[in-house]
Amino acid sequence: MPLYFFISGIFFKSYEDFLGFLLRKINKLLIPFLFFYLSSFILMFLFSRLIPGLFHLPLRIEELLYIFQSHELIRYNPPIWFLIALFNCNILFYLVHLLRQNHLCLMFITVLAIGVIGFSLGKYGIPLPYYLDVAMTAMPFYVCGFWIRRYNFFLYPHHRFDKSIPLIAAVCVIVMYFTATNLGMRTNWYPGNIFQTYLAGFCGIIFIMVIGKSFRSIPFVSYIGRYSVVTLGIHGPLSHFISSFVGRYIHQSEWSSVIIFLLLIVICRLVTPAFLKIFPHFVAQKSLIKI
Repeated sequence: MPLYFFISGIFFKSYEDFLGFLLRKINKLLIPFLFFYLSSFILMFLFSRLIPGLFHLPLRIEELLYIFQSHELIRYNPPIWFLIALFNCNILFYLVHLLRQNHLCLMFITVLAIGVIGFSLGKYGIPLPYYLDVAMTAMPFYVCGFWIRRYNFFLYPHHRFDKSIPLIAAVCVIVMYFTATNLGMRTNWYPGNIFQTYLAGFCGIIFIMVIGKSFRSIPFVSYIGRYSVVTLGIHGPLSHFISSFVGRYIHQSEWSSVIIFLLLIVICRLVTPAFLKIFPHFVAQKSLIKI
């Protein structure tokens, strides 16, 4: 999860003004969220009524209100909480980044303060609606993604730092081994202290970035990444269907998890072109609200 916020920060642009920025983020994040939030609920609600017992979770209409209540799990489509948190992160950083021109140090101090407050809210069990506290905790990861564009050894090939990739990767693994804990970013819950959480998060980001740089481009993965909002939005509901099917024939959890993962990836890749063609305004490919 820290990596996802980091990568989003790499692509931050302030555009023409706050209103234009806000409308773009509504088109790119909130509209896809609402599309997958409502459509997946309706689909699974209908199937659960047509085929009782198909899912292990009874769906109720009141679950549509869960996003207004703390960090309740969106059980019929858990992953899409990220779109709301990322929207909040974008808006927060837009306001903070206005300090960059004349008060750069103050900008970084503000980012750190926001991160500390968000982390502390989680430690003291004080949730904020719409995952706002999650966005606050994720802010340092997001801002580092934004700032890393200035230092191209991460992003461009044939840099002198490339020779150090094995050493960098090894150091990151060692640090993560001693510091990493089970992150709960959706719930803003972290069992470790603040230094562990951010140190392990940044080491994980660096590790994946340098290893990914060694591979450069993998067409299948690149396609999934380019249209990741589709995979994000559909793999949660799909997993309920696929798990029910696979569970009938395979009872070993390790093998069933591998098969479910492979089926999800293949299906997401196959149906993505249809979503792009039929629902371009709802999967962040075209603007539903004109700017």
